[in-house]
Amino acid sequence: MTEIPAEHGVEFRHLRAFVAVARERNFTRAAHHLRITQPALSRTVASLERLLGTTLLARNRRTVQLTAAGQQVLPHVHRVLAALDEAVGAATGAPPTLRVGFTWGSTAEYTAPIVRDFERAHPDVTVEIRRYDDTVAGLADGRTHVGFLPGDPGDPRFGTLVLADEPRVVALPADHRLVDGGTVVLDDLADEAIVINVVSGTTTLDLWEPARRPDTVVRVRNVDEWMEAIAAGRGVGLTPASTGRLYTHPQIRYRLVSDSPRVPITLAWPRLAAHPLVADFVASAERLRHLSDPTTT
Repeated sequence: MTEIPAEHGVEFRHLRAFVAVARERNFTRAAHHLRITQPALSRTVASLERLLGTTLLARNRRTVQLTAAGQQVLPHVHRVLAALDEAVGAATGAPPTLRVGFTWGSTAEYTAPIVRDFERAHPDVTVEIRRYDDTVAGLADGRTHVGFLPGDPGDPRFGTLVLADEPRVVALPADHRLVDGGTVVLDDLADEAIVINVVSGTTTLDLWEPARRPDTVVRVRNVDEWMEAIAAGRGVGLTPASTGRLYTHPQIRYRLVSDSPRVPITLAWPRLAAHPLVADFVASAERLRHLSDPTTT
């Protein structure tokens, strides 16, 4: 969906009202957050819908949900409001802020050194590091300016820099038959239930040949649920090797999967209207990647 043209008469108060209700899924709570009355909030949202000629929120006495149009509009609105806040900050002389996102801790070994290098070069910049459980770490709707991702987003909206390629490991319940065996290959796992983080994970059944794909998938929504499902014996999970170094659990053991495709650890940022400091952050990442590349020594 295209950005909202100014000639539609849409004002920032309309956008802030819509975002508040979309976040709270409740008009009363959203009105309290905005410090206005609920009837005033309802009128503002209704005015926005009239201006756009579409319904953004489906509401009844019990629930408030985004319509399909509302889901399409919301990321654009987030970006507009984020850009406004940044512009106001620049005009008033507030210290610039760069929001760095990550999906989960498999990228932590790469995040901290790059952030430190960037901060040394830009001591006047506030760097906020935020976790978002989605595939692009908050980049799509402007919540973050640059993100560390396990895997390649494969999205033309984003520029990317591959920081490393990691082997995959399998996370096994501590009493699993493969814990003390030899080399693990994908075929050893074909008869297992596979625990998959469907929000921000890197595993799909496409890793296996069609004839040997596992029959059972245990779907979870974040790394904590992923670990607990495996520890409870509900299945096994594949993940970048850094997960095994960063996430330990007394009931989980990690083993290298020798024939699994490697996982790129990726830095990503919006191609259009990127934050002015993104180029410098990417430069820090490129410099550190070069220094750590064994082919350069």
